[in-house]
Amino acid sequence: MELDYWYLLFVPILFFAGWWCRGWDQRQRGGAAKVPEVCSRGLALLLDGAPDKAIDAFIEVVRVDPELTELERVLGNLMRSRGEFERAVRLHRHLYNRADLSDEERALALKELARDFLCAGFFDRAEAAYRKLSNVPSEHLHALRELLKIYVTEHEWAAATETARLLETQAGENHANEIAHFYCERIDIALRMKKVEEARLLVEPLLRYRDATPRVPMTIAKVAVAEGAGEEAVRWWKDVIEKTPDYAPLVLGHLADAMAAAGNQAGAVDLLLELTEKVGTADVLEVALSRIAGWKGVPAAEKLAREMLEKHPSLSAYMAMMQMRLKGNPEDEMTKLVAGLLERNARKWSRHQCKRCGFLASSFSWHCLGCGAWDSFSPRRIEDTRRG
Repeated sequence: MELDYWYLLFVPILFFAGWWCRGWDQRQRGGAAKVPEVCSRGLALLLDGAPDKAIDAFIEVVRVDPELTELERVLGNLMRSRGEFERAVRLHRHLYNRADLSDEERALALKELARDFLCAGFFDRAEAAYRKLSNVPSEHLHALRELLKIYVTEHEWAAATETARLLETQAGENHANEIAHFYCERIDIALRMKKVEEARLLVEPLLRYRDATPRVPMTIAKVAVAEGAGEEAVRWWKDVIEKTPDYAPLVLGHLADAMAAAGNQAGAVDLLLELTEKVGTADVLEVALSRIAGWKGVPAAEKLAREMLEKHPSLSAYMAMMQMRLKGNPEDEMTKLVAGLLERNARKWSRHQCKRCGFLASSFSWHCLGCGAWDSFSPRRIEDTRRG
């Protein structure tokens, strides 16, 4: 807040000096003689630690001398930075509606008004303001970028796709990764609503972004499963594991189950063992142990967990071994106690971290809620990332 105060102090001084330098005839300006007095009072209030009263005083300066549009706009920005969104909106809206503004000043006022709405969470009003601002050539690309952020926040994926494409053609930007995710989001929504045909229609444009993100083959596999096309799903899951093995935990369970259901349980077990050795993350180990315990028995799963603990010592591997031991002997109180303690202490390491802003999530996500980045989470948990 100290920075706000100095900013607020600097701007009025600048305008005050500018007012004197203009050298206009006070008699022609009516009440303009009051400006130095009111401005001085505002500065005094600011220095006395009363920023709210100081802002009111500077608003009086604007009322006395309406030509100080820049000061009016800056005051609105300061109100917004202090969380006084309603006052900021009133000030910027009043400025925007003034009949004596130039086109450039009106565009700047609209830009600030749109920002007020966005910061206050009024996304529908912000969208309307940015749509209007997009008609101003000098602000067109800025408005499109802000609209894209709004559409992502509001999960308006079709509008987000269209806007991202406009930015690609008009600004020369690359939004292939984001567009791929937008299509995947639309497909996920269609599948949740049991609209399999709609999901399949979206697969064709999604294929153009096949290499943009590992989410593309995973999403197409979901559509194949919904259609009962198991073999096609298996091909896409294998594609993920071959090209991006770090993402194996997200598809390995589905792939192993599909192979076992098709009568190739031995191949599924071999795949689980291979990836457990190759990738060695906690998630892969959990997938492998749960399937092997069901297919080969708990002793075989416990043996695998012990081997992994010897090769890749970690808290998650030790916890997995204790869980298998507990499953084989559920009456062992000591094993139950140790497994419970390990599980509680391992939770803080069982999270995923955004590589861009450091935001922590309890489960893997394609989109960071902290910074809005896509594909910024590693599929490896924090423990595996630090160990790997």
